[in-house]
Amino acid sequence: MSSSSCHPHNPTTLPLPEPDSSKSPEPTSVLYNRSPSTSLGSCSSKPPEDPPPPPIAADDFCEDWDAVVDMHMLAPAPAPDSSFLRWIMDAGYADADTFPDHPSFDSDLLQLPMPMPSDHPPQPLVDDLLDAARLLDAGDSTSAREILARLNHRLPSLPSPPGHAHPPLLRAAALLRDALLPPTALPVSSTPLDVPLKLAAHKALADASPTVQFTTFTSTQAFLDALGSARRLHLLDFDVGFGAHWPPLMQELAHHWRRAAGPPPNLKVTALVSPGSSHPLELHLTNESLTRFAAELGIPFEFTALVFDPLSSASPPLGLSAAPDEAVAVHLTAGSGAFSPAPAHLRVVKELRPAVVVCVDHGCERGALNLLRSCAALLESLDAAGASPDVVSKVEQFVLRPRVERLAVGGGDKLPPPLQSMLASAGFAALQVSNAAEAQAECLLRRTASHGFHVEKRQAALALWWQRSELVSISLAAQERYFAAFKQSRIMEAGSLSVSDKLW
Repeated sequence: MSSSSCHPHNPTTLPLPEPDSSKSPEPTSVLYNRSPSTSLGSCSSKPPEDPPPPPIAADDFCEDWDAVVDMHMLAPAPAPDSSFLRWIMDAGYADADTFPDHPSFDSDLLQLPMPMPSDHPPQPLVDDLLDAARLLDAGDSTSAREILARLNHRLPSLPSPPGHAHPPLLRAAALLRDALLPPTALPVSSTPLDVPLKLAAHKALADASPTVQFTTFTSTQAFLDALGSARRLHLLDFDVGFGAHWPPLMQELAHHWRRAAGPPPNLKVTALVSPGSSHPLELHLTNESLTRFAAELGIPFEFTALVFDPLSSASPPLGLSAAPDEAVAVHLTAGSGAFSPAPAHLRVVKELRPAVVVCVDHGCERGALNLLRSCAALLESLDAAGASPDVVSKVEQFVLRPRVERLAVGGGDKLPPPLQSMLASAGFAALQVSNAAEAQAECLLRRTASHGFHVEKRQAALALWWQRSELVSISLAAQERYFAAFKQSRIMEAGSLSVSDKLW
């Protein structure tokens, strides 16, 4: 794929190669640990009435959800092939022979840190770190950098090798230091080598933490509630990544229409990509894997990637439109490290008149103090779950580091307005997360081995917490003129497309 198609001043459609038609392992989703041909909770041997599905791998299994809810079954260990990301890796899309034989590594990343004498950082050190974060949030990035430079020798070098574990707060602070202090505070271009490493990191996080499943469960339910029985669906994605949040929705749509003895709906995903945020190979991988996953389910599918830079053009990118008979929904993130919402994005969203906007907030764009708290909480939850040093290192480098670097762009002198404020200014009203989504989140945590997680519903958002720190929250919005219609459709559709119906 030519990189010239990503010119920031000329929004264009990214050329995406046709998917390879060679055989691949049958996909499984992050959400259900099941193949696209199976239905959640249907472990019966009764033959299906619809056409026979593709064969299921021997290690695929059905979750006994009734037993999970009744607390009669202990939380299972993560299955090695339990995610769509695992399927991408097994399918050979990110084979090592695609990449350079002799990659170059930053020598700073290979320096061994000095071991810390205690698992808990001294309180004066903690106070200094919090002071630096507060100064950064107040716009005084110079003083914040001075504090971090003074504390540099007391913070670890990342990634931490095995046997050199450091308290989560210090590791989070080290990420902030690396993003703000030279010589590491330089923009790093994405390379083909980063793609399989990033994929492995997100797969590791999906296996080790319920945060991925929580966002997928809740988002999927919100899309089902809003889109109802529409026959043509258009999903606008501002942070597509590897596309792992879409297969669960595909599965639910296919399952529903098999039960209804009708053909599945047409599904279109349009990814709006900021210049330089994704390597073309990553978009090619996303296109190919989602297309093949949809083909396994028999869903007519189309994927398009468009470059859009709100700093150079406030108008929608060429090629972005919604047909009159399409039901539109939007996936919007904040604090993910790959995308930062801006008013220009919401103007584009508003023109498409979506049925719902699903907002996933990782809490990393609400200031350095929130970022430190969120990153430290995630690292602490991984440590508590017994995640291996290799898993933690991957998450630090390819999940958390981009989030910190995104905040540090521009020196942290100006924080963006809260996402909810931008939505309200653009004419969107907050929607309540459904009771089904909340019940699913509680069910998910009951099958999670670590007991420090809990779900909180605050105002219109549903949030996953670790101890006293928020990890991620999901909120919904719709244009005010469609608010009443959404509420009425939710009443009429209650139970008809609910994932939780198959849980209870």
